[in-house]
Amino acid sequence: MAEELSLAQAELIGLIVHSCLFGIYTLLFVQSLPFSMDDNFTFRLRKTNNILFAANFSLFLLIFSHWVVQIHRSQKAFIWTAGEPGDPATIFYAFPADPLNLLKESLYLAQTFIGDCTMIYRLWVVYNKNYYITIVPTMVMIVYLVSAIAVVVALARTVPGEDIFISTAGRWAIMVFTTTVATNVLTTSLITYRVWRIQKRVHGSSYGSNVLSVLHIMIESAALYTITAILTLIGYSTKMTWQFITIDMISPIIGISFTLISVRVNRHNSINESTQHSSNVVRIRQDTRREEIGLGNLSVTVSQQVTKHTDLEVDYPSKDEESLDRSQDHMKRGF
Repeated sequence: MAEELSLAQAELIGLIVHSCLFGIYTLLFVQSLPFSMDDNFTFRLRKTNNILFAANFSLFLLIFSHWVVQIHRSQKAFIWTAGEPGDPATIFYAFPADPLNLLKESLYLAQTFIGDCTMIYRLWVVYNKNYYITIVPTMVMIVYLVSAIAVVVALARTVPGEDIFISTAGRWAIMVFTTTVATNVLTTSLITYRVWRIQKRVHGSSYGSNVLSVLHIMIESAALYTITAILTLIGYSTKMTWQFITIDMISPIIGISFTLISVRVNRHNSINESTQHSSNVVRIRQDTRREEIGLGNLSVTVSQQVTKHTDLEVDYPSKDEESLDRSQDHMKRGF
């Protein structure tokens, strides 16, 4: 019969996985920075959204600090207590009120708050700065903020030997994971729907390649964090020790999900801009318009059909151009 995973083992595995994911996140963070290098190895600053840049930089500092705290905790648990009788590492990790643990949890909760607020900001921008669309997600975020403060206070009041799963802190933790999952699912669904409607209006079809790429980026990036949060929620609810592994994974995954959207959308736009369509009879002239919708520069392609008759060329503009132009006036920088 397999031996049950101990708390110390779960924390150690969580640190290893956390470190690997942090390495991936660091690479994505560097790629997401608003700097570009030309053929002469000259760095240039790209135009960027100041709010998203500040959120991106803040997340990196918080996630890096979280990783450092985790390493320091493992040093205290496995090195400083070496030689002591019993299982000193498990005893160390089993005390939630330890100042380092409170700092770690606070850093994680701050990361989640910034990430969720960024999704609400993106939702607001996508819907032409319509405040009404953000009412429900904002209310959920308020519940999250209250729960986050309550869980830290409850952890600080725990005593050695107290079961974290049935304590007040455990109940507040379940509320934290529930609200953050709800925020991500809600905002991602609304953003995806908005992007789909814009692309459908432009192309007259719901199966354009651009919209499929954007939808994949949005869904996959959001699913990465949401699935991990759901697994942690299940682990907490069922009192499983492995949830300490998934909760350590969440910190870098928040950053990965954030930067992955910008990196993939920018890469998609670069490929989209370099693609040219030509034909002997019908030539498609592409007017690539950048819709700044809070997730990066989303390239929305407006096609104009140009029919060639000997030396006569007649343009037939898309019916949706005027509508798109009006929508574009309200779209601001982001993605």
